[in-house]
Amino acid sequence: MSENEKGENSSIESKENGEQNDESVDKNTDDTIEIKKSQSVDYQQKIDELKNILEKETERSKTFQAKYENLRKDLEKETANRINSHGDKIILDFLIVYEDFTRARDAYEKEGENVDNLNSIIKKIESILGNYEVEPIEAEGKKFDPNLHEVIQEIENNDHEEGTVVEEIAKGYIIRGEVMKYSKVCVSKKIIKD
Repeated sequence: MSENEKGENSSIESKENGEQNDESVDKNTDDTIEIKKSQSVDYQQKIDELKNILEKETERSKTFQAKYENLRKDLEKETANRINSHGDKIILDFLIVYEDFTRARDAYEKEGENVDNLNSIIKKIESILGNYEVEPIEAEGKKFDPNLHEVIQEIENNDHEEGTVVEEIAKGYIIRGEVMKYSKVCVSKKIIKD
């Protein structure tokens, strides 16, 4: 074989090998693309799964946070109620002392005694009660309200509309919008003529 023939043969073999190489490269590229697509799908599935897990955990976290906040608020309320109930008992006892002072002042005043010192003490007590949002219930001349008043006696009286408070026996008090002590009252009742 001559050098020329050898060159042609090798050139032909190179072309054939090149074509085969091109085909194998194309096939490898297609396989690689398929693998990449497959991996891409797998990655997307994993991403979707992780997103779902994250959403569920976020919801759980929000639920636990809401439960925690509710428990915290309930505990604060319970603690405030406990403190208020103890404080309210003290204030109720304090009101007894306040009423004793006012009765003493009224008695001394009727006798013509100087009650300036008692008035000074009573004003201080009223200021303290005001700080704790304690307010007296207005009763006399008002329509009877079972949410505020306790009837001690019915008095026959045509001067007032039936069910009107005509006399207050004991003062009632409200604290923070709730009744702590009901007013003890006498209410009017129409006189029935035979």
